[in-house]
Parts: sequence; C-alpha cells; structure tokens
Amino acid sequence: MDTHKYVLIIQKQQKLLFLITKYEEETMALIDCDIDDVTKHIDERDRIVKLVDVLTKEILKLCPEGSHEYNAFRNSCSRSDLTPEIQQIFDLRQQFNVHKSRACSMDQEIIQRLKNTRDDIVAEIKENNSGQNANAAKFYTSGLSNGENLFFPKNKKEI
Repeated sequence: MDTHKYVLIIQKQQKLLFLITKYEEETMALIDCDIDDVTKHIDERDRIVKLVDVLTKEILKLCPEGSHEYNAFRNSCSRSDLTPEIQQIFDLRQQFNVHKSRACSMDQEIIQRLKNTRDDIVAEIKENNSGQNANAAKFYTSGLSNGENLFFPKNKKEI
C-alpha cells in the first residue's frame, strides 16, 4: 500500500472519528436540553452528517473497490486477514461504528421526549382554552374579527 495514500486515509478516518464523537455529544444534548435549544442541536447534527458524508466519499475514492483498504474501511472482512497497516483502518472504522451505534440508540429516547413535550404543550393549551377567561376571550375576539359590535347589533331599531 502506498504510504501517502495510507496516511491520507488514516487522517480522514481520524477526522471522521472526531466528527462522530461530536455527533454523539449533540445527540446526548438533545435528551435533556432546554426545548428552545432542540433546533440548534438538530441543525448541528445535520451539519456533522454532511461533513461525514463528504469525508466518507473522499476515503472511498482513495480505496479501490474490492481492495483490502476498501474492505477494511467497510468492515466487510476479517481483521485477522489484514496487514497491520490495514488493521488500523479497520480498527478506526470499528471505533466510528461504536459511536454511531450509541448515537442511533438514543434516537428513540429523543423522539419520545419530543412527543411527551408536544403532548404536555397541547394539554396546557387545551387547559388554557377551557377556562372562563378563555370563553370570554373567544366571544370578544369573534366579534372583533368580523368588525361587528356584538353588544349593539345593527339590526336593532334605534330610539
């Protein structure tokens, strides 16, 4: 294997490992962050995913399909069949997969948290809209929306 190509692959994989670690941190933050920060964390995760895609494509360009490097990067071979250099590619990909798996396993918990938050907000809105003040507000705003004066309708005779 060409040393220059090997070094490039390892460097790009280390960047991937750094990015997937950041992705996992953003995912963990979504579990208990303030509801106002959810969008920020989701946007950051999306940004990281785009960078991971770019780096992955760059690595795959350096690894001819079917080569030992390609199979090691894809983890589609036995580690014991690889040279020590290529084992490092395999091992870095394994570390990447561990972080990716942990982040993906948190997604269901995040989805459930967001559903619970949504349900709580909907219940609070329903509660606020069912009180005496809410009924008076509906009556008041319905008259204002069509421009009529509900207290003195136009069809009544004036004295």
